[in-house]
Order: sequence, then structure tokens, then C-alpha cells
Amino acid sequence: MGKKKRGGKNNKPEQTEPGQATAEVTPIEQNKKPKMEAYSTLWASVAPPVQSPQPAQVLKEPGLDPSQYPPTMPIEMIVSNILKKPPRMGVENALNELGLEVSIQFVEDVLKLSYGAGMEAMKFFRWSGLKLSRKHSPLAWNLLVDLLGKEKLFDAMWDCIKVMKNQGIVSMETMSSVFGNYVQAGKVAEARMTFDVIEQYGCPQDVVALNCFLSAFCRYKQSKEALEFFDKVKEKIAPDADTYALLLEGLEIEGNVSKARTTFGEMIIRHGWLPNNTSAYNAFLSTLVNGSQVEEALKFLAVMKTRKCLPDLGFFRNTLQILYQRKDTKNAYGLWELMKQSGILLDLPSYNTMIGVFCSANPIQVDFAYRLLDEMVFTGIFPDFKTYNTIFEALITARKVEEASSIFREMTKNDFCPLYANYVMAIKMYFEADDPEMAVMMWKHMIQKAIFPKSDCAAILIDGFCDLGRASEALKYSLEAITRGVQIPVETMTKLKNASRQAGKQDAYGQLEKKMKSISSQAK
Repeated sequence: MGKKKRGGKNNKPEQTEPGQATAEVTPIEQNKKPKMEAYSTLWASVAPPVQSPQPAQVLKEPGLDPSQYPPTMPIEMIVSNILKKPPRMGVENALNELGLEVSIQFVEDVLKLSYGAGMEAMKFFRWSGLKLSRKHSPLAWNLLVDLLGKEKLFDAMWDCIKVMKNQGIVSMETMSSVFGNYVQAGKVAEARMTFDVIEQYGCPQDVVALNCFLSAFCRYKQSKEALEFFDKVKEKIAPDADTYALLLEGLEIEGNVSKARTTFGEMIIRHGWLPNNTSAYNAFLSTLVNGSQVEEALKFLAVMKTRKCLPDLGFFRNTLQILYQRKDTKNAYGLWELMKQSGILLDLPSYNTMIGVFCSANPIQVDFAYRLLDEMVFTGIFPDFKTYNTIFEALITARKVEEASSIFREMTKNDFCPLYANYVMAIKMYFEADDPEMAVMMWKHMIQKAIFPKSDCAAILIDGFCDLGRASEALKYSLEAITRGVQIPVETMTKLKNASRQAGKQDAYGQLEKKMKSISSQAK
């Protein structure tokens, strides 16, 4: 096995640019799939943004002085707070008192922060329109439409869309917002009627419109309705590969294996095997795996391999994790071999999961785990804290004393420490294996690495020496534990007292009790 120091990369979270609005992540949006995200970007700019963690404030009356707010609060947020909790003088009067310089960008930024303001946002929109030197931007109109739709103010929403129609700025982004808000509100019939009339507003009923419509339904777990609508229009509007990927992602969310199988088959008949249709393959195979049809998923994977059409690493990684949790060693190994044969670039999380599969097998397949450990080092992927602890824990559980000692030496040489629970389990194992020296080494290593023992660990160490009739060492480590503030269980102290009496160490035990009482009184 490799003896080099292993290290991992520091993965920094993505950062947004200054002033960039970020979308609020709802539980449903957390489950969005790649194709859904792709079609959601048609109106990504009108998604509800993250609201400020600072509570909305109402400016004191009379007067609306921005200085009443924290100096770092942007004026856009101040205006947004006014819209959400309008003062008695009314929104328009409040805005006039602020003496604002209104621009296209300013209006857009305020609307992004004003979800939940309802008709007050409409008042701001009208007020700001009188201040602008030119018309509102299409983005501002789309934001207002989406904002009103989110509040279920559908009459006001359509009033805006009619004005947009007269200006010739209704777009697919506009209609995507309408679809999504109707479906989210449970108004399926209204969403369908909207699709029927989009051509009257300058949006063609083409495959892009179809995909936006289906995306809204699938995103909000309405795959049944999406499929019913799709079956009615697919002869009129020819679906593309994205259409099927959207449907498959929706079926994956709902776990509908039967419909997923039918939809996938229809996709292959219409469009054949497309190497770049990754999201469809991910969704279909994940549906099978989550539906406990792993062997069928592996058969499909074998076929996909011959067609050079495979899911991405994310699918393989997630599936390995599922099989690990199910302790399905056979299928996990089959999937792993297929990954290697297909040229999938294996990474550290995948190796860790597969090592976990072998280590959780009954009986433990330690030879396979070691083989993967050597293989990953050979390919330039070095074990980390999780890798070593997975193997170390499995070896302790299996009572493989020599192997556990060996992996402990390697992991500590490479600057990794066991988990606290693994230290405790190891100390217990070494006493049971009649190797108290290694147990003490574990104890000392913990303290050296500032992983301070607790009552459970101290009890195992002291009990171990008492059972071996080595009262002197039991007393020594009891004193060390007490000095470090560890509370020794009553049962252990009783055993230590008896062992001390049998060894003629009553005086030493008495001194230990005095030390305990002294420390206890100081703590009070």
C-alpha cells in the first residue's frame, strides 16, 4: 500500500457576483433535474430571490428618512421593505419622499427583492414608470408577472400580459412563468388553457413551448398530467430529446418505474441512442435503481455501453452510495467493473464508497478493500480521513487485530487520525485480544492529537487493566483521566476499588478518591 501523504482538494462554494440576485430554493426546486433546470432558465431571472435575513422595517412617520436604516442596507432593499409593509401615507407618497433616482436596473433590482409584496409591487411599477425616461424593460415586466403569479393574483397578472402584448414583448419566459405559477397553485386547467392561447400573444406552439409547459408540470410532481397532455399533442408538436428527458426526470421524482420504462422506450424509437442525452439516461436508470430494479438497470447499462451512451459520474456515484446503504455487494461490484470498463473517470468519493461496500460485507472482504486502496494510490488518488476510518472500523468490527494495527500505523504516518468512536472500539478490541500495550498506545495517541477521552473510553481502559489484575496501571490511568476532567462511571470505580484491595493498593485508591473529591469541589 502507498505510504505517501494523502490530501484532498479544497472545494470552495460557488460565489455570486456582487449585486447578483440568487434564487430562493424551495423543497421542490431542490429536486429539480438537469433538463428541468435548463428550461427553468428561460425565466430564471424571475425566480423568487433570497430575501434578506434582516426583518422588514417600517419607516417611522412622519418622514421617510433612509438614515433610519442601517447604513449598509441598499436603497433597493429599503424600497422593498416599504412595499412589503407600506406606511399609512401610502406607497407612492413614501417613495416620493425618498427622492429616488429611478433607472431600469433599479426597478429590476427592487422587483427581485419584492416577492410577497403583491399589489404594492404593482404600485411601485406604475410609480417608477412615470419616473423613467423610457419604457420598462422586458425583464421588469416578466418579474412583475411572476411576482403576481406567485401571489395568485392572476387577474392582475393577465392585465400586465395584455399590456406586454400591445408592446410586443411577451416571450416564452413570460409564458413559462405563467405555466409554473398555475401548476404550483393547482390550477392545471388554467395552465392548459394558457398553452392553447400562447400564439395569440406572439409565442409559437413549438417544441420549446411544449418543453417549458412539461417542465412546469414535472417540476411540481404532476407527471401524470404532463404525460396525458404530451400524448395529446405529440403528433402535432414533434418532441425532441429534451422533451423525453424532462418527462423522465419528472417520473424519477415520482418513482414511476412503469411509465419511465415506457417513456424511455418511446424515446429510443423516435430519436435513437444519443451520446449527449445524459440527463435522460441518468433519470431513467435512477428510477430503476430507486425502484429496487438494480439488475435491470445494470442490463440497460450494458446495452448503453455498447452504444457509447452512458450516464454521468453523478449517477454512478449516487447508485454506488445506494447499493452501499443496501449492503448489495454483488451489484455494487458489477456496477464498479462496468464503470472501469467504460472508461469512467473514478474519483475519491467513488473509491470511498466502494471500499465501504467491501468493508460492510458479511464477512468483510478486506482483500478487495486493500486492493482498491492500492489501486487508487497507483492512479494518483490518495486516501483521506474517510478512507482510512472506513477500513479501520471494519477491521475492528471483524476483530482482525493485526490488520487493524497495520492500517492504524499507515493512517497515522500519513497524518490521519481515527474517529473517536474507532479509538474506543480499538481499545476494547486490544484488551479482548490480550494486547493492553496497543490499547495504551491508542489512549496516548488520542491525547496527543487533542482528541480527549470521555467516560466510556476511560471506563474501557480502566476495566481492562482491572480484569488483567494490573491495578497499578488501572490507578495510573484513572488519575490521568480524573485530572483531565473525565468522570469515571460508578461501576468502574467499584471494580477499581476491589482490584486495588486485592492488590494491596488501598492507600493509592484512597488518594485517588481524595483527588476526585478535590477536583469535584473545585468545579463547584
